[in-house]
Amino acid sequence: MDTRQIRYFLAVVEHGGFGRAATALNVAQPTMSQSVKALERDLGTALFHRASHGVTLSAAGRAFLGPARVLIRDVAVAGGAVGGRPGHDSLEIVASAPLGAHPGAGLVGGFLRARPGVSVNLDRDTDEALLARVRDGVSELGLVHLPAARLGLCEVPLGAHDLVLVFPPPHASRPATRVPPSAAGSDTGSDTGMDVVRLTDLAGLELLGVPRGSASRLLVESALRAAGVRTRVVVESGQRDLITDLVIAGVGAAFMPAAAAHEAAARGAVVRRLAPALRLPYGLVHRSGELSGPARAFIDHALRTG
Repeated sequence: MDTRQIRYFLAVVEHGGFGRAATALNVAQPTMSQSVKALERDLGTALFHRASHGVTLSAAGRAFLGPARVLIRDVAVAGGAVGGRPGHDSLEIVASAPLGAHPGAGLVGGFLRARPGVSVNLDRDTDEALLARVRDGVSELGLVHLPAARLGLCEVPLGAHDLVLVFPPPHASRPATRVPPSAAGSDTGSDTGMDVVRLTDLAGLELLGVPRGSASRLLVESALRAAGVRTRVVVESGQRDLITDLVIAGVGAAFMPAAAAHEAAARGAVVRRLAPALRLPYGLVHRSGELSGPARAFIDHALRTG
């Protein structure tokens, strides 16, 4: 086993096939294919399922992906420590929704303008899966709401999102999901143009919730307890995009970061600011130990601009 074999394996995963990977690395496809087969012989197992329509990772390939990325990053770190020639810089980031769009997209865009030679793979996943991917080394950095309940990961706080409460459209709402009457017309005169709902007015409200233990769920539950309010979670989902669809369908109301509520409002949902205000911190997480050059540079960029 050598690092070239592992780089070829990762290229096939990244580009979705041997042909595209060979083109991206400017090597002959037979050379890449033979190198990956040699790696499989060394490991004693197939890393890909090969078919006429393409290749997919086998169970062994999925298990090998994280350690392979860690190994390549460690080789790059070791080379940089002794002033060796840097290889192709790449960075894997996984973000939770809606952080992938805001601030993830802006952070990646600004970073690439400053470091055009770096290749960034930005993916999205649920909070729990995201933390597992960072812990296992599949992704070097994670962009997630804080605190992140995962032992062994380091946190880099970047900022905070204001939470709002999103109610179903009036035509789709049921009594237990409607905007409380006391909140109607309660505009405070702020420049947001958005009315306010008090937490104390939410008794009996049917809610959509993200999984227990997540940062946003803990924040909301703590605030409701402090207000002496009981609500009911009728649907729990780690897919934040799906929660928007459920709100629009009238299933329940949902607490969301303000940056993610615009789509729901455009589809007819009723969005209200909260009193008292709730702010949900977010930041980057990574494994302990030395980071690759691109990861360190991205963290520095995010701290300056995030």
